[in-house]
Amino acid sequence: MDFIWNKIQFTITDLGGGKLGEKIPMHAHAKGCYELHFVTEGKGTLIADGNKIELKKNDFFITGPNIRHSQNYDEQNPIEDVFILIQVKNDKSKNVFSSIFTQHNFCYLENVDNQFAKMLLNEWKNKNPDYESVISGLMIIILTQITRLLLPKDFQEFTNKENLNDKRFAIIEQAFLYENDITLTKLSQMIGLCDRQTQRLLKKYYGKSFREIKKESGK
Repeated sequence: MDFIWNKIQFTITDLGGGKLGEKIPMHAHAKGCYELHFVTEGKGTLIADGNKIELKKNDFFITGPNIRHSQNYDEQNPIEDVFILIQVKNDKSKNVFSSIFTQHNFCYLENVDNQFAKMLLNEWKNKNPDYESVISGLMIIILTQITRLLLPKDFQEFTNKENLNDKRFAIIEQAFLYENDITLTKLSQMIGLCDRQTQRLLKKYYGKSFREIKKESGK
């Protein structure tokens, strides 16, 4: 089934869980495929991306495209998990936030809440009325939850700058449309930059100088 999260269209190609009863041999996923594992009980071993990791309850890992990995279980306390295999169908409109997820072909995290993964597995198994809507909603929560844990420390500062530029672009568009006596200095004051910064902004995002844009707008 398909769902959309942050402008990326995904397909759930497999979903399951329970005790791992046999070793999973070394393998890799195809382009655009990401497998999410939530360890709910027990212990096991993961070999992925050149790393050997001893898995335990509340661990989480992603194995994305071309990451060779294998998994084994502890005979005394076999690992139990929920796994979700998703494939990107269309990511042409992905945003800054969703790009963080798709850039992580492999990651391992400890102490990750797995309650939504358990709910997801329950809905998938029982096929309750309108379960597709519930699964779509839970996948949105899960991907948001995981991506927040993957964010770089300066992400908020970066997105604040991007949002500020969005506001500036709106002001610039309005200025060239409706301000008959627009000047570089006046535009700079309107968007809170100096003349030189305004010129750089116009050149970077419009590919043209203030004078060229003004001429094209007929001012």
